[in-house]
Formats: sequence, C-alpha cells, structure tokens
Amino acid sequence: MPYVPPHIRAAAANAQGGRDSSGGRDNGSGRDHVGGKDYGGSFGSSRSGRDSNGFGNGYGYGRDGSARRGEARGAAIPEVVWPKWQPSERIRRLQEDQIADVRARLNVDVEITPGTAVAPAPIESFEDMCLHQSIMKDIAFHEYTTPTPIQAQAMPVALLGRDLLGCAETGSGKTAAFSLPMIQHCLSQPPVRHGDGPLALVLAPTRELAQQIEKEVKAFSRSADGFRTAIVVGGTNIGEQRSELRSGVEVVVATPGRFIDHLQQGNSSLTRVSYVVLDEADRMLDMGFEPQIREVMRSLPKKHQTLLFSATMPEEIEKLAQEYLNCPVRVKVGRVSSPTANVVQTLEKVPEKEKIDLLLSLLVDEISQSEKAGQPPPLTIVFVERKARCDEVSEALVEQGLKATALHGGRSQSEREAALRDFRKGSTSILVATDVASRGLDVTGVAHVINLDLPRTMEDYVHRIGRTGRAGASGRATSFYTDRDAFLVAQIRRAITEAESGNTMAFATGKAARKKEREQAAAFREGRVAPTGVAQIGSTTVRVDDKYKHMLLPIVADSKKSQGAADDAWDD
Repeated sequence: MPYVPPHIRAAAANAQGGRDSSGGRDNGSGRDHVGGKDYGGSFGSSRSGRDSNGFGNGYGYGRDGSARRGEARGAAIPEVVWPKWQPSERIRRLQEDQIADVRARLNVDVEITPGTAVAPAPIESFEDMCLHQSIMKDIAFHEYTTPTPIQAQAMPVALLGRDLLGCAETGSGKTAAFSLPMIQHCLSQPPVRHGDGPLALVLAPTRELAQQIEKEVKAFSRSADGFRTAIVVGGTNIGEQRSELRSGVEVVVATPGRFIDHLQQGNSSLTRVSYVVLDEADRMLDMGFEPQIREVMRSLPKKHQTLLFSATMPEEIEKLAQEYLNCPVRVKVGRVSSPTANVVQTLEKVPEKEKIDLLLSLLVDEISQSEKAGQPPPLTIVFVERKARCDEVSEALVEQGLKATALHGGRSQSEREAALRDFRKGSTSILVATDVASRGLDVTGVAHVINLDLPRTMEDYVHRIGRTGRAGASGRATSFYTDRDAFLVAQIRRAITEAESGNTMAFATGKAARKKEREQAAAFREGRVAPTGVAQIGSTTVRVDDKYKHMLLPIVADSKKSQGAADDAWDD
C-alpha cells in the first residue's frame, strides 16, 4: 500500500469513498509497469486514463477528493519534448581509446546496463556541450570555465535523456551536474500554465541543502525569461509555498515530507514532471524518507528521466536504483566512500573535561596567527554530538570574544539561515554544528574542521571532514578523542596511513552497515573482540579481530531494516 502520512489518512479514506475504481488509489493490480518497475501511485492521474504517451488525464486529488485547480476542466497535459541533443563535432569524432584516456585522466569510471547503448564521451569544456544560449550566458557570467569530472561525464548522460546513478565525493560539483541538464530540459518543454505542476523535481534531505540547490538553479537560469523555481521545505510559511506552487513553476526543489503535504493538499501535481533528481539519496534514506521517496516515484508519469546522486553507495541505494532507475548509466568519480585525500587529519587524545579549554586555545592561536599575517580568521566548523552541547560550546566561544554561531535542528529556519549567511560572509568565522551540517553543506573556503566530539561511524567522520578540502582545495581536520572512541580512531589511523602511502581505504556505508559498526564498537569496548589485528593510536596499541575487518570493505549482505524509521545516528 502506498505511504500516506498519518495525519491525513482519515481524510484520504473519506475522499476515497466517493471515487470510482479508476480515480482512487491503486488496489494492487492497476499500476503501470515500465521494464518491470512499478510507477503507480496516489498523487498522479487516473490509472485508466493514461494516453498513448504514458500521461494521465490531468486529474489529481486534494484531501477532499476534489480535482486540482487548473486541471478540472479537462485541459490536456502537454506532451513531453525529448530533444535530440548532440555535443560538438569535435567530441563526436573522438575514438574509443581517446575517450578512455579522458576518463582515466578525470579518474572517472563508467558502467552501462548490459544491452544498452554505450555511454557518451566525457566533455571537458562547456562550449562542447552545446547548451542553451541562456545557460551558456549564465556560465560565462559566473566565470565557470571547466567542468569538474562528475560534470564532464554526468552532464552528457543527462542531456541524452538517460537515467543516471552518480557517485562522487563531497565538493565535486554534483549540483551543477544535474542542474544544467535540468534547466536545458525544462527550456525545451511547452510553457507551464497556472495550476500546472512542475516540469522537474529535485528531492533533498535537508532544508540547507535544498536552499543551496535552489540557489544554484537560479544562478544558471537567471537569463531564461520567466523561468521559475520554488523551494518547498519545512520551517517556512506553507501559505507562501502554496501560492507559488499553484501559480506554476518549472522546477521544485523540496524535502520529501513537505512536498508530500502539498501534493495531498492539491497545491501541486506530478502530472507534468519528466525530470527527477534524488540528491544525497543516501542521507535521505538515513533520515527515514524511504517511504516518501517511494510514494513520489510510484506516482510519476510513465515517461520520465531519473538522476540519483549519492556521496556513498550502500546496499540501500543499490536497491533503490534497481527499482526506480531505467537502465541507468553509472558514473563514479574517484574512490567512493574514502576519506578526502587533500585534508590533513590530526587526532588528539583529550580528557572530556578538557575539550572546550583545548578548543579555545586552538582557535585563539589560529586567529592570532591570521591577524599577524594580515589575513581574516579562517572559517572553522566545530562538530559536536548534541544540540544542547552545540549551544553550550557556541556560548563559551562567544564569551571569550570569538565570533561563533550555532547550527542545529532545534533552531528555527530563520535562525539557521542567518547562521549560515553570517558564516558564508565571514562575519562569523566559527560555526558550531551537529551532523545537520555534515552532508551537502557547501561553504567555500572552510579551512578547518574540528571534531570536538567524534561521530559514531567512519562514514559520518568522512562526511564531516569533507566540509573542508573541497573542489581541489586543501584543508585541515582535527579530532579530539577519548577512550570510548578507540574503535573509530583505529579506523581513522589506518585511513591516514593508507592515504600517506598513496592508497585509498573503502569502508561500509548505509544504515545497516552503521548499525553493525556500532555493535562491533560496543563489542570492542566490552573486550569481546579477540586481539588479532593491530592498529596504532598514538602510543596505544589497539587490536581488532579479523572478523571485523569487513568493515573496511563495502558490505553486500542483505539485512532487514525498519521502513521509515530514522537512523538514530542522525539524532542531534
């Protein structure tokens, strides 16, 4: 049964009583299938009313079962235009060995679904991508010259209209990789009318990431006349979002829960969506959004293009891709699930009671050195475990005359926006944050990440330190640890050693893997781990049993998970 938020189940049930079998929710036998994939759902059109192009008759239902405004008069849904894109002639002339050389230079791996066409060649200049004139104008305005590796390979795939599974490290330019082809796709479609749903939908896990995506979409569509983008997230005025959605927009950037609220209220529709992006999909699953994601994906029109981007590739993402992506091209840049190589990592053992004093000393020393050099204070993110501690540390820094602010899930949306704005501008040089800032948050120029409290898993550690050393820049990460962190520190030490040797170290990712890692860490602390493997932590030798070494490799074993239950690793 499709997911329905609890607070609207009763209303939906009442509305269902007045519908016929073709207009109501699917009873399990009337959904559309494309290549064995289930695309039925509850927010689209009548199951029996699809036309030859796979689109419905335009009727979606609000809470009371009434047809949405703008669609109730039988207005035909415009057909989706799938433009035939081609790169420049220079790119079309590239031979297979030349394409392989370019991919090797960019450190890009490409895999296609057996039986499908070869993947397009990577393109190392925006001019060769033959983008819409308005997009090229905005690229020039922002002085972008060369695509990043993920952009060079992912954009041609998306421009061809093919599904994509993209995986690259943080700060690699994934947002532009899907935003530019998305804008190009929308510019090829018939105009959006009042009351129409969007042409493209981007789902993201957090408000902050959604805001960053919206900002980038607007940056590359500023020259496109009448191009509108709406952001739909919690913590903001739902009435303003309702008005914006009903007026008709080309792109919606949303968090899953709030967007479903609008769909259920009849403020938007999926009937014209033909370009879908799931960004930071691993984080969305971690936060318990899987039922909402599945409901949206089931409810999409038959013909649509899906791009799934993830910084890691756990088994949960693989399953989602198999279910909802149609013969995707897989693009991987660099070593997925490995610590960022251009970040200098330092570990310091510190008693719990002395952490804040040492933090103050470290920050004051850095700011003093910057002042002597005539430079502004370095942008620094301090990660802590809980919201209360976040406020405590921030207040302690401010009391010492440092410019610090707090960012966590307990603050209002306006407070979070103000904190990020001040940090980006540099008027506040220290951001004390929980893991709400560990993924997707892209702030240029973060020089130092400090883990006042280490996270519980290696995956979370990598995402935290990934806030610095972005887009090829160098960065620094300092982590304080106590005896309770010995298991994680052993893994970090090994990763540092491997990086210094020019090697990379993979590790398990995803909810199931993190749960197993926490169980193993508990076993380690309780002395239930047989001492065979060895890791060095400062002057202390830590032994790790061989049976736990699989944590350093991707996990493939199937494990049951509670659908919709947010992983407590993200509780802040």
